[in-house]
Amino acid sequence: MNGFVTTNRYARVYNLPITLAQTELRAGKAFVVARFPLALFQRLELRSLTLFVNAILTPGVVPIYLNTSMGLACAGLYNSPMLTSPLAYTAFTEQASTTNPFSPCVIETPGIYSVIVSNNTSNTDLSLTVTGTIKFYY
Repeated sequence: MNGFVTTNRYARVYNLPITLAQTELRAGKAFVVARFPLALFQRLELRSLTLFVNAILTPGVVPIYLNTSMGLACAGLYNSPMLTSPLAYTAFTEQASTTNPFSPCVIETPGIYSVIVSNNTSNTDLSLTVTGTIKFYY
């Protein structure tokens, strides 16, 4: 991955936006934002992933966490449906959170990858937004 960006190489790189407009996510639920396959000799870089909780839709409730290390809500890149084993993730605690854009998550192993957002409480409904960028080399 060194050298100048030639026309041939430029034509083989895609920037994929990850976007989930303001969405209601019920307590204890998860939502698949994007899913994409990665084949042999392809490469994927998660450049950034941002999660913002717009509103707490259950007024007057103290959240009961299902998994305290994943915050009120979290979004992440997964290669399995297990929400506690992301390849990269961002968790919302008190303000919007973003994965580190200066340290991208690079994946070269073939498989099916998903961007999943989850509500990590058992009694609080949330309104949230997810944005991000994936760079795809083939």
